Amino acid sequence: MSRNLANDRIEGLGLRNLRQDVYQVTSEENRRYNCFAWAAGDVRRRWEPDLRGERFWPIAQREYTLECYVEAFKTLGYQPCSTGDFEEGYQKVVIYADRNLPAHMARQLESGRWTSKLGNWEDIRHETPEVVEGTEYGKVAQFLKRRRTEPDPEPPLPIS
Repeated sequence: MSRNLANDRIEGLGLRNLRQDVYQVTSEENRRYNCFAWAAGDVRRRWEPDLRGERFWPIAQREYTLECYVEAFKTLGYQPCSTGDFEEGYQKVVIYADRNLPAHMARQLESGRWTSKLGNWEDIRHETPEVVEGTEYGKVAQFLKRRRTEPDPEPPLPIS
């Protein structure tokens, strides 16, 4: 997909702060994984606490609540923290929610920038967590952090 078409589609998501000057598309469209898996570093499968158990979820509790998502990410070593400010030696993720219903997640890179998977579409790199707030994903609801154990470099921009 051309970068211009991806940008046009992304701008239709209702993310009022996501302008072309604050993000870059970093992958091609991929339906295999979702934003929750991407935040966890898993590009092999979708993460979702669906009640039928058809999708991967790392804990027995299967609820679409902020608390359930926090518990799921605790299995990866994350703990709640108060801000998304960069901390040397730590990796952070953020959960976005609308009325306590998680709608999106993003992961902080070693550079301090953030990376998101937009639905079934592309991954993007963005400067702050707040730029993907909006009608589609809600607002920043919870930051989590863990000690960084391996590199998480900036993803390369795809060839257009």
